[in-house]
Amino acid sequence: MEIITKISSFIKTHALVSVIILATSLRLFNLSTNPPELNWDEISMGYTAYSLSETGRDEWGEPWPILFRSYGEWKSPVYIYLLIPFINVFGLNAWGVRLPAALFGVLTVYLTYALGTRLYSRRVGLFAALLLAVSPWHLMLSRPAFEAGVALALILAAINLLLIALDKKSKNFQLYTFYSVLLFGLSVHTYHSAKIVVPLLLLYLAWVYRKVFTPKMLIYPVLILSFFAYPIASDVVTGKTQARYNQVGITTDAELTERFFRYRNTAPFGDLGNKLVFNKYTFILTKGFSNWTSYLSPHFLLGSSSIRAQHSIPFRGVLYFVEFTLFVYGLFLLQKSAHPLRYLPIYLVLVGFIPPALTKDIYHVLRSILTLPWWQVIAAVALVDLISKKYKYLKPIYLLLTVEVIIYLHSYFVWYPRAFARDWQYGHKEIASWIKDNESKYKRVYMTKAYGEPQLFLAFYNKWDPTWYQSENKKLIEYESRGYPWLDQLPEYSLGKYTFRDINWSVDNGKNEMVFIGKGDDFWEGTPHPLSIYFPDGTPAFHVSEGK
Repeated sequence: MEIITKISSFIKTHALVSVIILATSLRLFNLSTNPPELNWDEISMGYTAYSLSETGRDEWGEPWPILFRSYGEWKSPVYIYLLIPFINVFGLNAWGVRLPAALFGVLTVYLTYALGTRLYSRRVGLFAALLLAVSPWHLMLSRPAFEAGVALALILAAINLLLIALDKKSKNFQLYTFYSVLLFGLSVHTYHSAKIVVPLLLLYLAWVYRKVFTPKMLIYPVLILSFFAYPIASDVVTGKTQARYNQVGITTDAELTERFFRYRNTAPFGDLGNKLVFNKYTFILTKGFSNWTSYLSPHFLLGSSSIRAQHSIPFRGVLYFVEFTLFVYGLFLLQKSAHPLRYLPIYLVLVGFIPPALTKDIYHVLRSILTLPWWQVIAAVALVDLISKKYKYLKPIYLLLTVEVIIYLHSYFVWYPRAFARDWQYGHKEIASWIKDNESKYKRVYMTKAYGEPQLFLAFYNKWDPTWYQSENKKLIEYESRGYPWLDQLPEYSLGKYTFRDINWSVDNGKNEMVFIGKGDDFWEGTPHPLSIYFPDGTPAFHVSEGK
């Protein structure tokens, strides 16, 4: 009882420290084993950083690029370069790849406190930080190596520095403004969604503070932002910047776009009128607006938020029910604040859903991350108001929220790694270890590409020589000229003695001195397996068999 009393006393006197300790614990606990293994994006960024560290070139042989070809989607550079010192210290493993994201997740919790305090009050900042620390939305996205979380932290830090600069007591206005603009610029090179959100945010800030900033004060910020914008504009010409959108944009949904343009043939507005009503831009506008409104629905926020188990637990929302209720109430309270940016949380929630709304995938939790932590800030405004009014049902609210948090944390840390291991490319690490110990026995190694890009998993876990990998990889860029968006869409490809393709056991069974690594159903019943890897739920992930 004495220990509980001491803990309670510490929390009351050191509230912010307690929240940061909680956020850190939740983001670092079992970091290497939950999510259960590294996914293909984590592997790709990790090996790219390793290749850069060792040779100064990425896995495709490009020296210190600004955009990374990766799987053909041209990844943004900041997180990959950020990984280099972590991989040098911790090694090519889960800690080396995930720790930066987790630390930036903790930083985001602190920045939520700072912004909530500056915009409203210290109590709002503390409650907002606490809600974000245990948020299903933020917690799941700040443990894996998702560069989106780093972009979020950079944007929040930039806003916070700008507010410090605008403080009349600040003696270093230009210095704080410089760092703020620098972080805004870095954020757009960290995650694609920031390329839309940051410009819209800057326009909002410029409008709110239009009487504060003189044209002379804007010269250096504009020059810095132009510096960061230039590479993006330059790559628009080459098509690299649009590569990701060309894979996931609204207009890539062939069935939907075809149906939309069919209406042009039957519409009663004449040839010119039909083209004005039914064209690429009106399709993007109407479908984009439909997608955007869907993200504001309780179905996304409280129900089945996503079918992508890497981003959220299926069949549950991204907000707690109590949190959502407080958010709705808090919307009506923002006007009580005297701060010029009191409506910034609403603005960023609305603007933050624009990037995912412009893609064909519905309810994309990761692409919506830039709406955080404003849900929690607004909910905290409501909670502080209820506390100030001594609302008689506060204890039931605390109890319900605590129960929701406990249920979620138990689901995530106990159930999730067992139930959704297959969504994290489980088994590749064990396969790579077996291959490293046994590959010398075989003339050739064949591996299924059914799970996606298996070559990078072997390169990552077995630390393949980046110089050798680059020379072998360059031969495979032909996939682009053949019209494939990414490498493993080739029917078959090889790097040295490794070949990646589907396993056909009726043919492969007769190949002597070869080893085959396939899915659970790639082999005949009764086929001997020197190694079998099973998902935690007991279903087979990989079987290894030798040709006879």
